[in-house]
Amino acid sequence: MATIRETILKVKPGKPKAIPLSEVSDVMGFRSEAFRINNDLRKDGVKTKEGKPPYSVSKNSRVGFLYIINNIEKT
Repeated sequence: MATIRETILKVKPGKPKAIPLSEVSDVMGFRSEAFRINNDLRKDGVKTKEGKPPYSVSKNSRVGFLYIINNIEKT
């Protein structure tokens, strides 16, 4: 099983990744790691769409999925 960081970094630019909540034990762990990755990428000068953070993490309990979205612009 991949680490949280590896899972987030595997998401392709402009594409969301849906992970069933039954497979996620700690949603805040994903959000915290995305925050750390975003800070590192912004320091490196990575460009994103419309000033959004490089990686967004969203939880939808109604459908039962955790979504990871990569907002990094393709070069």
